[in-house]
Amino acid sequence: MNALKRARAICAGCALLLALNWGLWYGVVAPSDDLGIGLAIVGMAPLILLIPGMLQGKVLPTAVLGFLSLFYLAHGFTELVANPAVRVLASASTLLALLLFLSASHSLRIQSLHRPE
Repeated sequence: MNALKRARAICAGCALLLALNWGLWYGVVAPSDDLGIGLAIVGMAPLILLIPGMLQGKVLPTAVLGFLSLFYLAHGFTELVANPAVRVLASASTLLALLLFLSASHSLRIQSLHRPE
């Protein structure tokens, strides 16, 4: 497996795990009274919908995943500090969002080096 495929696989894995973490968090462990499962779906949808484009080697979905990961990183860090009841899920979310950002950035860097001229 070459470096670009490995970087894409890691990025896709992080996005999928982050989406599953979000769905578990807001769908099962701490569902919102007002929004119900809708919040889990809204949080999971962008991550899941961008994975196929990123795996096809398109630059835009990979960049959007990188930018979206910053939202999940900020949310996870805020919940980590503010809500001790969900500290484990917030820690996992923060770590996965950071890994998603780094892997998307690494994937874009490798893509730019391997772009045909």
